[in-house]
Amino acid sequence: MHFFHSRSSSSNPSHSQPNVGYGQWRSQYLRAAGNSYYVDYNQKKEADVKNAITVSEAHGYGMLLAVYHDSREDFDGFCRYFDLFRNSKGLMGWQQILDRKQHIVPAPDGGENSATDGDIDIAHALFLASDKWPTCADGRPSDYFARAIDLCRAIYHYNINQDLWSLTLGDWVDKHDKKFWNITRPSDFILSAIHVFAMRDTERSAGWEQLRNSIISTALCLHAENRTGLLPDFAVYKHGKWTAVHGQVLESGHDGDFHYNACRTPWRLAAYLKSTGDQRVLPILQAMAKFFDTQKEISAGYKLNGKSYVDYTDKCFTAPAWMCLHVLGSPNAGRIWSTLADDECSYFGDSIQALCEAQARC
Repeated sequence: MHFFHSRSSSSNPSHSQPNVGYGQWRSQYLRAAGNSYYVDYNQKKEADVKNAITVSEAHGYGMLLAVYHDSREDFDGFCRYFDLFRNSKGLMGWQQILDRKQHIVPAPDGGENSATDGDIDIAHALFLASDKWPTCADGRPSDYFARAIDLCRAIYHYNINQDLWSLTLGDWVDKHDKKFWNITRPSDFILSAIHVFAMRDTERSAGWEQLRNSIISTALCLHAENRTGLLPDFAVYKHGKWTAVHGQVLESGHDGDFHYNACRTPWRLAAYLKSTGDQRVLPILQAMAKFFDTQKEISAGYKLNGKSYVDYTDKCFTAPAWMCLHVLGSPNAGRIWSTLADDECSYFGDSIQALCEAQARC
């Protein structure tokens, strides 16, 4: 347990290449606990657990941003925090809270369980760090690569349904869980990371490649259900194929819609296409781009047929849509980017925007 205390640190992009400073994001969201760093994701107290301070998803975002912006001090601080809150399976507990004694502890009722996307992003960031900083200050080899392999081993063992070669929602799901074993979350389709795992984690390379191929097949199957390219927050395997869930399965009545999980899929798929050139995902992105091209602004929620069910926008929807349009070279990318100025700032939207910018430059 560690006492909580905060540490603060101290453009309008062209439509083709944005450039927002890491310092502003860092000052707003990076916090210290002793000599470790975490991302403050609940400043507005909107989480169900009001005293929650961070989640593994946010931690993955922070580690990626630190390595993209050459901040080894921040990255090592994030690594130290990750070490504090790894569970018995070697994965990061999904949520931490600030208790009455001002100690940071795992959230009750499952806070030590993992969430798949956080660990995937953390492992990806560790591989990137091993390339960027192969040695320590004293000349010894850095341990980032070994850390990445160790985390990949845990993800592979606890977060993959090897019956279907799909990603589970977290380490709390196993084949005895009849409700969730055949459910996957398309926002976890972080194919650029899975591609890296297949290349670098050689002991499990064939399995990672099988997972990558299966995820792409799943995304294409979901895409075949509608013309917009929009993917659902959650999908279920039944009657021999993947399909969007109906009604609330885990989070809300919008679990089968393009909601606050799936909003990230245009970014994740576009980043994968940009980094690998894998044309298999192109039909999905082309459909998404065709849909986003028709939108005056990107609404913060759509049915899969493209009908919006809200009258407001959010950066976490707008920035990924921009990423899709940018990677595909749409002339509307600049117009969509300009609408970000109208969106309210938040941990989720600001972090996703910063990552879209960083990965667009890679």
